Amino acid sequence: MTTAISVTGLSKRFRIPLDRSTTLKYRFTHLRSASRYRDLMALNDVSFDVPEGQFIGIVGANGSGKSTLLKIMSRIYRPTAGEVRMEGMVSPFLELGVGFNPELTARENVLVNGAILGLARSELERRMEGMLAFAELEDFADQKLKNYSSGMQVRLAFTVAIQADASIYLMDEVLAVGDASFQAKCFDVFAQYRRRGKTVVLVTHDLAAVDFHCDRALLFDHGELVADGPATQVTGLYRRRVGESEDQRRGQGAADEPDRWGTGAVRFQSVRMLDGDGQEHRNFMTDQAMTLSFQLQARQHVDDLVVGIALHRADGAIVGGTNTLIGQVPLPPLAPDETLTVEYRMPRLPLLTGAYRLTVAAHPAVPTVTYDQLEQAFEFVVTDTRGRAGIFELGGQWRVDRLASRGHDGPIELTG
Repeated sequence: MTTAISVTGLSKRFRIPLDRSTTLKYRFTHLRSASRYRDLMALNDVSFDVPEGQFIGIVGANGSGKSTLLKIMSRIYRPTAGEVRMEGMVSPFLELGVGFNPELTARENVLVNGAILGLARSELERRMEGMLAFAELEDFADQKLKNYSSGMQVRLAFTVAIQADASIYLMDEVLAVGDASFQAKCFDVFAQYRRRGKTVVLVTHDLAAVDFHCDRALLFDHGELVADGPATQVTGLYRRRVGESEDQRRGQGAADEPDRWGTGAVRFQSVRMLDGDGQEHRNFMTDQAMTLSFQLQARQHVDDLVVGIALHRADGAIVGGTNTLIGQVPLPPLAPDETLTVEYRMPRLPLLTGAYRLTVAAHPAVPTVTYDQLEQAFEFVVTDTRGRAGIFELGGQWRVDRLASRGHDGPIELTG
Protein backbone atom coordinates (compact mmCIF):
# COMPACT_ATOMS: atom_id res chain seq x y z
CA MET A 1 0.00 0.00 0.00
CA THR A 2 1.28 3.47 -0.92
CA THR A 3 2.31 5.72 1.97
CA ALA A 4 0.60 9.12 1.73
CA ILE A 5 2.22 10.73 4.79
CA SER A 6 5.52 9.85 6.43
CA VAL A 7 6.58 11.61 9.65
CA THR A 8 10.06 10.78 10.89
CA GLY A 9 11.73 11.99 14.10
CA LEU A 10 9.68 15.18 14.08
CA SER A 11 10.39 17.77 16.79
CA LYS A 12 9.36 21.39 17.18
CA ARG A 13 10.80 23.69 19.83
CA PHE A 14 9.45 27.14 20.58
CA ARG A 15 11.33 29.77 22.57
CA ILE A 16 9.07 31.55 25.02
CA PRO A 17 10.45 34.98 26.15
CA LEU A 18 10.50 35.53 29.90
CA ASP A 19 10.53 39.33 29.59
CA ARG A 20 8.09 41.72 28.03
CA SER A 21 10.16 43.82 25.64
CA THR A 22 7.19 45.67 24.20
CA THR A 23 8.77 49.11 23.80
CA LEU A 24 12.10 50.52 22.55
CA LYS A 25 12.65 52.16 25.93
CA TYR A 26 12.33 48.78 27.67
CA ARG A 27 14.81 47.21 25.27
CA PHE A 28 17.38 49.95 25.76
CA THR A 29 17.07 49.83 29.54
CA HIS A 30 17.04 46.01 29.67
CA LEU A 31 19.71 45.07 27.16
CA ARG A 32 20.04 41.50 28.45
CA SER A 33 16.32 40.74 28.59
CA ALA A 34 16.21 39.39 25.03
CA SER A 35 18.40 36.49 26.05
CA ARG A 36 16.00 35.28 28.73
CA TYR A 37 13.62 32.61 27.50
CA ARG A 38 12.43 29.07 28.13
CA ASP A 39 12.15 26.23 25.67
CA LEU A 40 8.80 24.61 24.93
CA MET A 41 8.93 21.28 23.11
CA ALA A 42 5.63 21.30 21.25
CA LEU A 43 6.60 18.03 19.52
CA ASN A 44 9.29 15.61 20.62
CA ASP A 45 10.65 12.93 18.27
CA VAL A 46 7.33 11.94 16.66
CA SER A 47 7.25 9.27 13.95
CA PHE A 48 4.36 7.58 12.11
CA ASP A 49 3.18 6.71 8.60
CA VAL A 50 -0.28 7.10 7.08
CA PRO A 51 -1.16 4.85 4.14
CA GLU A 52 -3.08 6.26 1.20
CA GLY A 53 -6.84 6.37 1.76
CA GLN A 54 -6.73 6.13 5.56
CA PHE A 55 -8.93 8.34 7.77
CA ILE A 56 -6.86 9.07 10.88
CA GLY A 57 -7.83 11.03 13.98
CA ILE A 58 -5.47 12.92 16.26
CA VAL A 59 -6.60 13.46 19.87
CA GLY A 60 -5.16 14.84 23.07
CA ALA A 61 -5.54 17.67 25.55
CA ASN A 62 -5.03 21.31 24.66
CA GLY A 63 -1.32 22.01 24.28
CA SER A 64 -0.42 18.41 23.44
CA GLY A 65 1.00 19.31 20.00
CA LYS A 66 -1.88 18.36 17.69
CA SER A 67 -2.28 21.67 15.88
CA THR A 68 1.49 22.20 15.74
CA LEU A 69 1.78 18.90 13.92
CA LEU A 70 -0.83 19.91 11.35
CA LYS A 71 0.87 23.27 10.77
CA ILE A 72 4.17 21.55 10.09
CA MET A 73 2.42 19.16 7.72
CA SER A 74 0.86 22.20 6.02
CA ARG A 75 4.29 23.88 5.67
CA ILE A 76 3.27 26.75 7.94
CA TYR A 77 5.90 25.86 10.57
CA ARG A 78 9.35 24.48 9.94
CA PRO A 79 10.35 21.58 12.19
CA THR A 80 13.25 21.90 14.58
CA ALA A 81 14.26 18.34 13.69
CA GLY A 82 12.95 15.49 11.59
CA GLU A 83 10.92 15.61 8.42
CA VAL A 84 7.45 15.21 6.93
CA ARG A 85 6.94 13.74 3.47
CA MET A 86 3.58 14.07 1.72
CA GLU A 87 2.66 12.30 -1.51
CA GLY A 88 0.05 14.23 -3.47
CA MET A 89 -1.76 17.55 -3.30
CA VAL A 90 -2.51 18.72 0.23
CA SER A 91 -5.52 20.79 1.28
CA PRO A 92 -5.29 22.17 4.84
CA PHE A 93 -8.44 23.13 6.78
CA LEU A 94 -6.72 24.95 9.64
CA GLU A 95 -7.91 28.48 10.31
CA LEU A 96 -11.01 28.65 8.14
CA GLY A 97 -11.72 32.09 6.74
CA VAL A 98 -8.15 33.39 6.80
CA GLY A 99 -7.70 35.45 3.62
CA PHE A 100 -11.35 36.41 3.27
CA ASN A 101 -11.95 40.11 2.60
CA PRO A 102 -14.71 41.56 4.79
CA GLU A 103 -15.39 44.30 2.23
CA LEU A 104 -16.24 41.76 -0.48
CA THR A 105 -19.48 39.82 -0.85
CA ALA A 106 -19.78 36.07 -0.41
CA ARG A 107 -19.75 35.57 -4.19
CA GLU A 108 -16.64 37.69 -4.60
CA ASN A 109 -14.83 35.91 -1.79
CA VAL A 110 -15.68 32.55 -3.36
CA LEU A 111 -14.11 33.66 -6.64
CA VAL A 112 -10.97 35.03 -4.97
CA ASN A 113 -10.34 32.13 -2.61
CA GLY A 114 -11.36 29.54 -5.16
CA ALA A 115 -8.71 30.92 -7.50
CA ILE A 116 -6.14 30.46 -4.73
CA LEU A 117 -7.14 26.78 -4.65
CA GLY A 118 -6.42 26.59 -8.38
CA LEU A 119 -10.01 26.50 -9.62
CA ALA A 120 -10.92 28.33 -12.83
CA ARG A 121 -13.40 31.19 -12.65
CA SER A 122 -15.78 29.40 -15.02
CA GLU A 123 -15.75 26.33 -12.76
CA LEU A 124 -16.38 28.44 -9.66
CA GLU A 125 -19.30 30.22 -11.34
CA ARG A 126 -20.72 26.85 -12.35
CA ARG A 127 -20.54 25.62 -8.76
CA MET A 128 -21.56 28.94 -7.16
CA GLU A 129 -25.26 28.31 -6.46
CA GLY A 130 -24.59 24.84 -5.09
CA MET A 131 -21.86 26.18 -2.81
CA LEU A 132 -24.08 28.96 -1.47
CA ALA A 133 -26.87 26.46 -0.86
CA PHE A 134 -24.49 24.12 0.97
CA ALA A 135 -23.36 27.01 3.20
CA GLU A 136 -27.03 28.03 3.69
CA LEU A 137 -26.23 31.55 2.48
CA GLU A 138 -28.42 31.89 -0.63
CA ASP A 139 -30.25 34.89 0.84
CA PHE A 140 -27.02 36.66 1.82
CA ALA A 141 -24.83 35.96 -1.21
CA ASP A 142 -24.51 39.62 -2.20
CA GLN A 143 -23.98 40.99 1.30
CA LYS A 144 -20.52 42.05 2.40
CA LEU A 145 -18.77 39.58 4.65
CA LYS A 146 -18.36 42.19 7.41
CA ASN A 147 -22.12 41.97 7.96
CA TYR A 148 -22.01 38.18 8.47
CA SER A 149 -22.05 36.45 11.81
CA SER A 150 -18.96 34.42 12.70
CA GLY A 151 -20.87 31.19 12.07
CA MET A 152 -21.92 32.33 8.58
CA GLN A 153 -18.32 33.22 7.71
CA VAL A 154 -16.99 29.85 8.85
CA ARG A 155 -19.68 27.97 6.92
CA LEU A 156 -18.67 29.84 3.77
CA ALA A 157 -14.98 29.17 4.42
CA PHE A 158 -15.59 25.43 4.91
CA THR A 159 -17.67 25.27 1.74
CA VAL A 160 -14.90 26.91 -0.29
CA ALA A 161 -12.21 24.72 1.27
CA ILE A 162 -13.89 21.45 0.29
CA GLN A 163 -13.84 22.48 -3.37
CA ALA A 164 -10.14 21.64 -3.61
CA ASP A 165 -9.49 18.38 -5.43
CA ALA A 166 -6.69 17.16 -3.17
CA SER A 167 -5.53 13.70 -2.23
CA ILE A 168 -4.68 14.62 1.40
CA TYR A 169 -6.92 16.71 3.65
CA LEU A 170 -5.68 18.16 6.96
CA MET A 171 -8.54 19.22 9.23
CA ASP A 172 -8.24 21.06 12.53
CA GLU A 173 -11.47 21.25 14.55
CA VAL A 174 -13.67 21.62 11.48
CA LEU A 175 -16.53 19.99 13.41
CA ALA A 176 -16.86 23.19 15.43
CA VAL A 177 -18.40 24.97 12.43
CA GLY A 178 -22.10 25.73 12.25
CA ASP A 179 -25.07 24.19 13.98
CA ALA A 180 -26.10 20.55 14.18
CA SER A 181 -27.64 20.65 10.70
CA PHE A 182 -24.46 21.97 9.10
CA GLN A 183 -22.31 19.52 11.04
CA ALA A 184 -24.39 16.72 9.52
CA LYS A 185 -23.35 18.06 6.11
CA CYS A 186 -19.71 17.97 7.25
CA PHE A 187 -20.16 14.29 8.13
CA ASP A 188 -21.54 13.68 4.63
CA VAL A 189 -18.38 15.26 3.20
CA PHE A 190 -16.28 12.91 5.34
CA ALA A 191 -18.24 9.95 3.99
CA GLN A 192 -17.57 11.11 0.43
CA TYR A 193 -13.85 11.38 1.15
CA ARG A 194 -13.84 7.81 2.42
CA ARG A 195 -15.64 6.50 -0.66
CA ARG A 196 -13.21 8.34 -2.94
CA GLY A 197 -10.18 6.93 -1.12
CA LYS A 198 -8.88 10.28 0.14
CA THR A 199 -6.38 10.49 2.98
CA VAL A 200 -7.78 12.54 5.87
CA VAL A 201 -6.07 13.70 9.07
CA LEU A 202 -8.62 14.99 11.57
CA VAL A 203 -7.67 16.87 14.74
CA THR A 204 -10.65 17.18 17.06
CA HIS A 205 -11.88 17.02 20.65
CA ASP A 206 -15.03 15.23 19.47
CA LEU A 207 -14.09 11.66 20.39
CA ALA A 208 -17.40 10.26 19.19
CA ALA A 209 -16.62 11.61 15.71
CA VAL A 210 -13.21 9.92 15.83
CA ASP A 211 -14.81 6.62 16.84
CA PHE A 212 -17.35 6.87 14.02
CA HIS A 213 -15.27 8.19 11.12
CA CYS A 214 -11.65 7.23 11.73
CA ASP A 215 -9.92 3.95 10.96
CA ARG A 216 -7.07 4.80 13.29
CA ALA A 217 -6.16 7.40 15.92
CA LEU A 218 -3.05 8.90 17.48
CA LEU A 219 -2.96 10.17 21.07
CA PHE A 220 -0.59 13.01 21.93
CA ASP A 221 0.46 14.14 25.39
CA HIS A 222 2.86 17.06 25.96
CA GLY A 223 4.30 16.79 22.48
CA GLU A 224 4.83 13.03 22.51
CA LEU A 225 2.98 10.31 20.63
CA VAL A 226 1.76 8.00 23.40
CA ALA A 227 -0.69 5.75 21.55
CA ASP A 228 -1.29 4.65 17.96
CA GLY A 229 -3.95 2.11 17.03
CA PRO A 230 -7.61 1.48 16.13
CA ALA A 231 -9.70 4.59 16.79
CA THR A 232 -11.95 3.16 19.52
CA GLN A 233 -9.00 1.73 21.43
CA VAL A 234 -7.08 5.01 21.39
CA THR A 235 -10.07 7.17 22.33
CA GLY A 236 -10.88 4.69 25.10
CA LEU A 237 -7.35 5.05 26.46
CA TYR A 238 -7.65 8.83 26.28
CA ARG A 239 -10.93 8.78 28.17
CA ARG A 240 -9.38 6.57 30.87
CA ARG A 241 -6.44 8.95 31.24
CA VAL A 242 -8.82 11.88 31.56
CA GLY A 243 -10.83 10.03 34.19
CA GLU A 244 -7.72 9.10 36.16
CA SER A 245 -6.52 12.70 36.15
CA GLU A 246 -9.96 13.76 37.38
CA ASP A 247 -9.61 11.22 40.21
CA GLN A 248 -6.37 12.89 41.27
CA ARG A 249 -7.66 16.42 40.82
CA ARG A 250 -10.94 16.03 42.61
CA GLY A 251 -9.85 13.65 45.34
CA GLN A 252 -12.51 11.45 46.83
CA GLY A 253 -15.82 12.34 48.43
CA ALA A 254 -18.69 14.64 47.60
CA ALA A 255 -18.57 18.00 45.91
CA ASP A 256 -17.54 20.95 48.06
CA GLU A 257 -21.04 22.45 48.22
CA PRO A 258 -23.54 19.83 47.05
CA ASP A 259 -27.20 20.69 46.58
CA ARG A 260 -28.44 19.10 49.79
CA TRP A 261 -31.66 19.22 51.73
CA GLY A 262 -33.83 17.22 54.19
CA THR A 263 -34.98 17.09 57.78
CA GLY A 264 -31.70 15.57 58.94
CA ALA A 265 -33.34 12.72 60.83
CA VAL A 266 -30.92 10.48 58.92
CA ARG A 267 -27.87 11.83 57.11
CA PHE A 268 -25.36 10.35 54.69
CA GLN A 269 -21.94 10.29 56.31
CA SER A 270 -20.13 8.99 53.24
CA VAL A 271 -20.86 8.05 49.65
CA ARG A 272 -18.24 5.95 47.88
CA MET A 273 -17.91 4.51 44.37
CA LEU A 274 -15.93 1.26 44.38
CA ASP A 275 -14.56 -0.99 41.65
CA GLY A 276 -14.57 -4.78 41.71
CA ASP A 277 -11.54 -4.80 44.02
CA GLY A 278 -13.15 -2.44 46.52
CA GLN A 279 -10.97 0.49 45.47
CA GLU A 280 -12.54 3.92 45.37
CA HIS A 281 -12.65 5.55 41.92
CA ARG A 282 -14.38 8.14 39.79
CA ASN A 283 -13.43 6.48 36.50
CA PHE A 284 -15.02 3.18 35.42
CA MET A 285 -15.13 0.94 32.38
CA THR A 286 -18.33 -0.31 30.75
CA ASP A 287 -19.00 -3.90 31.88
CA GLN A 288 -16.77 -3.38 34.95
CA ALA A 289 -18.13 -4.15 38.41
CA MET A 290 -19.24 -1.07 40.36
CA THR A 291 -20.51 -0.76 43.92
CA LEU A 292 -22.13 2.29 45.47
CA SER A 293 -21.49 2.22 49.21
CA PHE A 294 -23.33 4.50 51.64
CA GLN A 295 -22.87 5.05 55.34
CA LEU A 296 -25.78 6.72 57.11
CA GLN A 297 -26.23 7.94 60.68
CA ALA A 298 -29.50 8.55 62.48
CA ARG A 299 -29.92 11.76 64.47
CA GLN A 300 -33.23 10.66 65.94
CA HIS A 301 -35.21 7.44 66.10
CA VAL A 302 -36.25 6.28 62.62
CA ASP A 303 -38.19 3.07 62.01
CA ASP A 304 -39.14 3.68 58.37
CA LEU A 305 -36.17 4.16 56.07
CA VAL A 306 -35.64 3.82 52.32
CA VAL A 307 -32.37 4.58 50.52
CA GLY A 308 -32.53 5.46 46.84
CA ILE A 309 -30.22 6.43 43.98
CA ALA A 310 -30.56 8.13 40.58
CA LEU A 311 -27.98 8.36 37.82
CA HIS A 312 -28.00 11.43 35.61
CA ARG A 313 -26.42 12.34 32.30
CA ALA A 314 -24.29 15.47 32.11
CA ASP A 315 -27.39 17.47 31.06
CA GLY A 316 -29.25 16.37 34.22
CA ALA A 317 -31.63 13.87 32.59
CA ILE A 318 -32.12 10.71 34.65
CA VAL A 319 -30.61 7.60 33.09
CA GLY A 320 -31.92 5.23 35.74
CA GLY A 321 -32.77 4.92 39.38
CA THR A 322 -33.94 2.56 42.09
CA ASN A 323 -34.28 2.27 45.88
CA THR A 324 -34.35 -0.34 48.60
CA LEU A 325 -38.17 -0.43 48.59
CA ILE A 326 -38.28 -1.27 44.87
CA GLY A 327 -35.54 -3.84 45.47
CA GLN A 328 -37.57 -5.32 48.35
CA VAL A 329 -34.71 -4.87 50.81
CA PRO A 330 -36.15 -3.75 54.17
CA LEU A 331 -33.87 -1.58 56.30
CA PRO A 332 -33.79 -1.92 60.09
CA PRO A 333 -34.97 0.82 62.46
CA LEU A 334 -32.24 3.13 63.70
CA ALA A 335 -31.72 4.62 67.14
CA PRO A 336 -30.12 8.09 67.55
CA ASP A 337 -26.41 8.07 66.62
CA GLU A 338 -26.66 4.56 65.18
CA THR A 339 -24.99 4.03 61.80
CA LEU A 340 -25.90 1.81 58.87
CA THR A 341 -24.01 0.76 55.74
CA VAL A 342 -25.98 0.14 52.56
CA GLU A 343 -24.49 -1.00 49.24
CA TYR A 344 -25.85 -1.17 45.72
CA ARG A 345 -23.80 -3.59 43.62
CA MET A 346 -23.67 -3.72 39.82
CA PRO A 347 -21.66 -6.78 38.70
CA ARG A 348 -21.61 -5.40 35.15
CA LEU A 349 -21.93 -1.63 34.69
CA PRO A 350 -24.18 -1.12 31.63
CA LEU A 351 -23.45 2.57 31.10
CA LEU A 352 -21.51 3.58 27.99
CA THR A 353 -19.00 6.38 27.47
CA GLY A 354 -19.91 9.63 29.17
CA ALA A 355 -19.84 11.76 32.30
CA TYR A 356 -22.53 10.97 34.87
CA ARG A 357 -23.76 12.29 38.23
CA LEU A 358 -25.21 10.44 41.19
CA THR A 359 -28.10 11.56 43.40
CA VAL A 360 -28.64 9.79 46.74
CA ALA A 361 -31.65 10.10 49.00
CA ALA A 362 -32.99 8.79 52.33
CA HIS A 363 -36.70 8.99 53.03
CA PRO A 364 -39.62 6.99 54.47
CA ALA A 365 -41.53 4.44 52.39
CA VAL A 366 -44.25 6.99 51.80
CA PRO A 367 -42.04 9.98 50.92
CA THR A 368 -44.00 12.69 52.66
CA VAL A 369 -40.66 14.05 53.89
CA THR A 370 -37.03 13.68 52.87
CA TYR A 371 -34.49 12.82 55.54
CA ASP A 372 -31.46 13.66 53.40
CA GLN A 373 -30.88 14.17 49.68
CA LEU A 374 -27.71 15.11 47.81
CA GLU A 375 -28.75 16.11 44.30
CA GLN A 376 -26.28 15.24 41.51
CA ALA A 377 -23.51 15.71 44.04
CA PHE A 378 -21.11 12.96 42.90
CA GLU A 379 -19.57 12.82 39.44
CA PHE A 380 -17.97 9.88 37.67
CA VAL A 381 -16.83 8.98 34.16
CA VAL A 382 -17.50 5.80 32.20
CA THR A 383 -15.41 4.65 29.22
CA ASP A 384 -16.42 2.02 26.70
CA THR A 385 -13.39 0.79 24.76
CA ARG A 386 -15.57 -1.05 22.24
CA GLY A 387 -17.07 2.14 20.81
CA ARG A 388 -20.75 1.27 21.35
CA ALA A 389 -23.17 4.14 20.78
CA GLY A 390 -25.67 5.64 23.21
CA ILE A 391 -25.98 5.71 26.98
CA PHE A 392 -26.26 2.07 28.03
CA GLU A 393 -25.46 -1.40 26.71
CA LEU A 394 -28.56 -2.98 25.20
CA GLY A 395 -27.57 -6.43 26.43
CA GLY A 396 -28.99 -8.36 23.51
CA GLN A 397 -27.37 -10.95 21.28
CA TRP A 398 -26.82 -11.04 17.53
CA ARG A 399 -28.05 -14.14 15.72
CA VAL A 400 -27.04 -15.15 12.20
CA ASP A 401 -28.56 -18.07 10.28
CA ARG A 402 -26.33 -19.34 7.55
CA LEU A 403 -27.21 -21.95 4.95
CA ALA A 404 -25.30 -25.24 5.06
CA SER A 405 -21.92 -24.70 3.45
CA ARG A 406 -18.73 -26.74 3.60
CA GLY A 407 -19.53 -28.59 6.75
CA HIS A 408 -20.78 -25.64 8.79
CA ASP A 409 -24.44 -24.97 9.17
CA GLY A 410 -26.96 -23.76 11.67
CA PRO A 411 -27.21 -20.58 13.74
CA ILE A 412 -24.25 -18.55 14.90
CA GLU A 413 -24.72 -16.54 18.10
CA LEU A 414 -22.47 -13.62 18.97
CA THR A 415 -22.68 -11.69 22.21
CA GLY A 416 -23.28 -8.00 21.49
